[in-house]
Amino acid sequence: MATRYGTQEEVATMASIWTEDGEWSGDTNPKVDEVENWLDQVSAQFNVALGSHFFVPESVTLANTPNVFISISQQVVNLVSDLCNWKNSSGRYFTEKLIERGITPQMAILKDINAWIELNADGLVADGVQQIAQPSIRKRPLFRVLS
Repeated sequence: MATRYGTQEEVATMASIWTEDGEWSGDTNPKVDEVENWLDQVSAQFNVALGSHFFVPESVTLANTPNVFISISQQVVNLVSDLCNWKNSSGRYFTEKLIERGITPQMAILKDINAWIELNADGLVADGVQQIAQPSIRKRPLFRVLS
């Protein structure tokens, strides 16, 4: 499996209102398995988005790119805690505006991930995240020249 960012314990600190004394279980909403699955899914979405922006997700590690790894982990934890709120009919993914416009939590998450990568692309390069040397034939203005 590809890199996973964040832990269910970190999500519990952000969404503690839905936990049992700060821990997920089979009785919480969401359940511990759901939180674990969301961490895997949002991490995978982040890695795919990095690749779409010509970054090599496998180069993001705590040992080699600690600032990026920690920053992405925080983003993933925030997004998963937002899903915990959504699961309980609250939070930013459960607003009338989004519901009326037909925007799903996944669509909002993908938008947030891509916006974060675009905003932080220069920092990703500066911290040592590898880039794809030969981008796909699709034209994209976000490719950064390797030095």
